[in-house]
Amino acid sequence: MTEPTRSRRGVALPMALLVVVVLTILLAAGFAALSSERRVHANDEAALDAFTLAETGLELFIAKRDSFGFKAAPPAVSESTRIALGGGYADVILRRIRNDTVAGRYGYAVRSHGVSTVASLSGTPQAERTVAEYAVWQAGSMNVLAGWTSLSGLHKNGSSDMGSGADQCGKQPAVAGVAVPGNPGYTQNGGTLAPQGTPPVDTVAPTPAQMADSVKIDWAGLAGGSAVTPDITIPPAAWPSFSNPSYWPTILVKGDFALPGNGQGTLIVTGSLTISGNITWDGVLLVGDNLTSNGNNAVNGATVTGLNVKLGATLPQGDVGNGTKSFNYNSCNIAKAMAAMGQLVGYSNAWVDNWPTY
Repeated sequence: MTEPTRSRRGVALPMALLVVVVLTILLAAGFAALSSERRVHANDEAALDAFTLAETGLELFIAKRDSFGFKAAPPAVSESTRIALGGGYADVILRRIRNDTVAGRYGYAVRSHGVSTVASLSGTPQAERTVAEYAVWQAGSMNVLAGWTSLSGLHKNGSSDMGSGADQCGKQPAVAGVAVPGNPGYTQNGGTLAPQGTPPVDTVAPTPAQMADSVKIDWAGLAGGSAVTPDITIPPAAWPSFSNPSYWPTILVKGDFALPGNGQGTLIVTGSLTISGNITWDGVLLVGDNLTSNGNNAVNGATVTGLNVKLGATLPQGDVGNGTKSFNYNSCNIAKAMAAMGQLVGYSNAWVDNWPTY
């Protein structure tokens, strides 16, 4: 009876070893599968991060190209920059692929290569992704209602000239001489010489608040500096020199301001503006409150005042003041002033993931 017992004991040890080996193999396989799954998940997450970086860099460059130091309008043949982002960066390259100077159409390919710098698993390279989009340069434009548009109405003293809505450079149809709300409208003290234009006086809407919707200007964005990046902000900057005839800056003035001399470009004044003497401004004049015009001054382009009405302000009727006024419509000066406000606009259905070359 003792012999069979010894036989069974001899089988138990190999069976125990076999079970241990099988369990070890299963455990090792489990760890390997877990490690592989972690790596796959980490790779997918890193790839998504790189894609997000590339796409964010592309959208930022197209929307805010000027904030990265690129001021040329239209953009140059080639521009490139590195945009630092949370968790990595994007290298953005713009290249011109169409140049139609006659029609003023400029086409571009914008590529963005995103690189994730987040620490990855050992042996895993940094995730990278390239996306691209075709874009066109859209020149700045302005919907002009009149030579002088006032959301608070206008009052003219005397019978001297007021200006004209006829295009001084003869490229666009005439607009109204002045555009105002029905109440308080346009009034004149002394004389019967009305502004010149088609029509001379355009009553756009019954009230200032209702007229505000007809003035297609993002005043909140312009006054706050978010809709466009100004070349000069006063304060703290000083009034620039206009010795260069090709210099048409965008100037943002915070608060009330008295125009110190002749100039050109786009002048944005968040408060009230005073023009005295024989001062001439060529381009676009945008004023939050009212403009007081003293003397024989002129604006050749487009003037819009009372824009704080769009922010809910209530303003008194604007007082034009005494003297001969020349608030004229000039589409050529408007185009020069608005050139810096052009922007890249992406084409619909022209976006590419994993651009093949970089």
